[in-house]
Amino acid sequence: MTTEQPEISQAVTAIFRAWQQAGIDFLVLRNYDRLPHFTTNDIDVLLNREQRRKAEAVLLDAARHAGFRLHNRAEFATLALYLSHPVLQVQVHFDLFTDLKWRAFDFLDRRDFLNRKINRGLFAVPHPTDEAATNLLAYLIYSGNVKEKYKPSIAGGFQTEPEMARALLTRTYGPDLAAFVVDAGAREDWLRLESSAGALRRALVFRQTTRRFWPTLSSLVANGGRVAWRFIQPPGLSVVLCGVDGCGKSTAASALFDRLSGTFSSQKGRHYHWKPPLFSTRRRATRGPVVQPHAAAVRGRAASLVFFAVHWFEFCLGSLLRIRPITFRGGLVVIDRFYYDFFVDQRRYRLNVPQGLVRAAYRLLPKPDLVFLLDAPPEVLRRRKQEVTPEETTRQREAYLHLVKGLPNGRIIDASQPAAKVAAALQIDVLDFLVARLEARERKNE
Repeated sequence: MTTEQPEISQAVTAIFRAWQQAGIDFLVLRNYDRLPHFTTNDIDVLLNREQRRKAEAVLLDAARHAGFRLHNRAEFATLALYLSHPVLQVQVHFDLFTDLKWRAFDFLDRRDFLNRKINRGLFAVPHPTDEAATNLLAYLIYSGNVKEKYKPSIAGGFQTEPEMARALLTRTYGPDLAAFVVDAGAREDWLRLESSAGALRRALVFRQTTRRFWPTLSSLVANGGRVAWRFIQPPGLSVVLCGVDGCGKSTAASALFDRLSGTFSSQKGRHYHWKPPLFSTRRRATRGPVVQPHAAAVRGRAASLVFFAVHWFEFCLGSLLRIRPITFRGGLVVIDRFYYDFFVDQRRYRLNVPQGLVRAAYRLLPKPDLVFLLDAPPEVLRRRKQEVTPEETTRQREAYLHLVKGLPNGRIIDASQPAAKVAAALQIDVLDFLVARLEARERKNE
């Protein structure tokens, strides 16, 4: 997705100028053709390892003067910085590279990139051969594919400077594989290149392990520490949307993914109804939408306890095996309903379980980061859906209000507003939460 907000353009311009004035040596790796007026979801910047800390500080200072704030920070193979404007609610994402790595291994030797960079005034870009190799291998090594939009520049870079390309790739993959990659890229033989991904990975691991053992070991240790820390403090987010039927949970979930795409890639995110399925995947896939949630008879107490235990176990495992890996990778998880239905509407699940047990089991359950109640007056809810009686709509609404007001991470959103205003309110609350979470983490880590 490409954006053209003038506020983002002004912030990007201010950051690039501040880096130049501070003597930061940098280049924009890709997707720079229309910078700074148009940007993609993220701006990939390569700089010297020794200047990364200073570059981050200068970036944050320049962004602050442009009216932006840092709301998320994550250390992947890159340092990812996510900025937003608290009033205009626009987002921009910088990825700061000091190396070009796949896991702990350099998939390209970037030492000469900055020396060969091409100045464009406000910023610099890579030499076409360096850019071709980066755009090919960044996706080929990670995914085994060649990204479609980069194929023309890859072929052009290898056709123009084949000797330079072979010399660059030989450092990592050896002369034979380097010659093969450059030749296949110049001839646009993408299928042969994609079939070579495994051989390329094996070559870079073997050569770096045997030829650069200590630097590689150091990189592996650093990568392990980074991964462990990201597991403890995942950069992603889990959000629950709850409320009475008719409050607009599904619409709000879709809008939330769209509005937060500048921070959380849609490719990494997931939307779950009620809970991440583990045991119930096949059964839920064949089940249609529920239009009469209270039509079936409630189970007896003994059967209810058994079914509740199974559900609780699936909630726990789902949080660990489905939700946590997504937030660990920096993704967004949105769940509508979640466990909170057991406090409000057990009948929907044909259960009859004591509230004391529901509360006790909840204490042992991994919690979402944020819980939103989409609230509206009963008459508004019933104009949208009439799946239960008016009395039940009123009862559920009051029960949800009481529940969410008692949650430390609970938020109440006026769902009687138009859908766009509901989505905007959710976005504001999420970004404010991310800012507060980041500040709390920084204080804790000091």
